[in-house]
Amino acid sequence: MTEEFFLNYTLNNTNSSLTNSTKNSTIPTVYSLGPGLVVASSISIVIGTFFSIISIYRYLRKPNLRTYFTYIFHYMLIYCLIASFINIPIFLTGFYLHLFEYSYRFCQYYNVNALSVNIGMVTCLAYTSLERHSLIFRQNGLLSWRRQIIPIICLIFYSYSVSMLIVFIPQCEYIPCIPCHAIHLQYMLIWLTISFMIPELIMFISTIILVIRLYRQGINLKSSKDRSIFYRIFLQMILYIIWSCLYYCPPTFYNLAAIIKSEQFSPSMKSVMMIINTITVQSYSILTFILMTNYRRKITNKITKQLSNESAIKTNRLSITIEPPIVQ
Repeated sequence: MTEEFFLNYTLNNTNSSLTNSTKNSTIPTVYSLGPGLVVASSISIVIGTFFSIISIYRYLRKPNLRTYFTYIFHYMLIYCLIASFINIPIFLTGFYLHLFEYSYRFCQYYNVNALSVNIGMVTCLAYTSLERHSLIFRQNGLLSWRRQIIPIICLIFYSYSVSMLIVFIPQCEYIPCIPCHAIHLQYMLIWLTISFMIPELIMFISTIILVIRLYRQGINLKSSKDRSIFYRIFLQMILYIIWSCLYYCPPTFYNLAAIIKSEQFSPSMKSVMMIINTITVQSYSILTFILMTNYRRKITNKITKQLSNESAIKTNRLSITIEPPIVQ
């Protein structure tokens, strides 16, 4: 299957002007690199980076966003910035300047960063769903910086560790810049299970259990406003699950289909998958900016109302005068 897949790469690029050639050998390219890829990548990077920066700035300036229900979503913007400033520039530079042709290590460096973004973002959402499930009905106070940083450091370390194992352990014929799991079915199934199936299964199970808990607790909640807050949290998680599927599924399952039936592979479609992946990664920053803006307003209004109620209670207590008993 591997030889057939490799041969198919070569045949699909015979008439391409972008086929990488040397004096002694010809290394096939699996992308149809045209101006559309550069334009789409550049526009998405500019927009995504803008929303990532203003979201991070708002998070640092607004302490009420540093809660169990919001902090991981903001730290996931680190992966968006990695994609903007490392992944896409390396990819475009490597192909247009033919660096992937001569430097296998340069290609591996790109793949490690690209795969770490893929597994890191989905795994962060899975971790968030577990944390929300266990803490949703507890007191949602503000978190210390240590409590915020330790989980995200562990998640980043995990994503890079798994990516390096997937990139460096398998051995296969070199196709720039395609990791071995993209052309070997057994490696693809392992990668698909670790990076997508397990995190998505965790998210779906946690969400279903959360729905059951919300339904049971809904009767005991004191006000409709409290219920609406919990349902907004649930809706927010659903939107992130949908985003993760839109982000991960098209490129990965296209690669899986190309491995199973290699004649369906085309460099143009591979480039389209690259554009979809780039746009959806950067769209995360826009989604987070919108959802956290609404969350911040709701929490701010709730805190303001609580403070005003406490102030009114204190004022009423001070205004009460105790009348002396009547002596007969």
